[in-house]
Amino acid sequence: MAMGYTVEMTEDVLNILLFAIVGVIALLIYLLYISTISKVLETIGLTASEASTVILLTLFFGWISIPLFPYRGWWVGISIGGALIPVILCSRLLKSGRAGLAESAIGIVIVAYVTYFVTRAEEGVGIVADIPLAFAPALAAGLYSMSTFWTDMTKAAPLAYVSGVLGTLIGADVFRLNEVLSFNPPDDGIGMLSVGGANIFDMVYLTGIVAVVIAILVYRAKKRQEMYGFGAVVSEFERGSEGLPYAKDIRPSPLTRFGGDSRKRRE
Repeated sequence: MAMGYTVEMTEDVLNILLFAIVGVIALLIYLLYISTISKVLETIGLTASEASTVILLTLFFGWISIPLFPYRGWWVGISIGGALIPVILCSRLLKSGRAGLAESAIGIVIVAYVTYFVTRAEEGVGIVADIPLAFAPALAAGLYSMSTFWTDMTKAAPLAYVSGVLGTLIGADVFRLNEVLSFNPPDDGIGMLSVGGANIFDMVYLTGIVAVVIAILVYRAKKRQEMYGFGAVVSEFERGSEGLPYAKDIRPSPLTRFGGDSRKRRE
């Protein structure tokens, strides 16, 4: 009896420890995601205080949906955090000129097209997309913004955000709205179809964030290539850098030596 009790207690302790580890990991991932959102909001043009305010509003009111109109036993609404706040941010970026109207229109069309073909409507669930195809709209928005503004992150980031958010909103929630409304509403009452209902984990919200992250990563990779690319390698080779292959066996000629004394060379 005593040994069985000891084994049972050990298993309980291990289960508690396992749940605690999983909980800590999940919390760290969540905090990292919130930190990423803050960084993205600052990159598209918000101040640190504005970004913090937006995040707090999203977390506190993000799960609330505002009803817009009824239809055949359904109520169509919009989530404050998952869709309304991102749309307001997009409107601000467009109005301020940080995201150009022409470039944004093209980006929205591209992302909406991609989003439509990677999503589907499922009865009892809503509009869904399989991983990893769910990240295709964000990839399209990020790469499009960087191809448009290759050297200017202050323009590429807002463009990526606007294209990602509005393109996903149109391609998924607007274009597939009729499919979802064709499903039978719940028998126990009026069903709610909420655009952006998953808050910060909704596809509309996520696409805007991930699109900017992709643009940042591409931009940093480009800057790193410029800093350590072929031209830098040739320069280091001419200087006889010890870190390059065969460089230690080669010495630059006096004519290519940097910082040499021209009078000594004439002698």
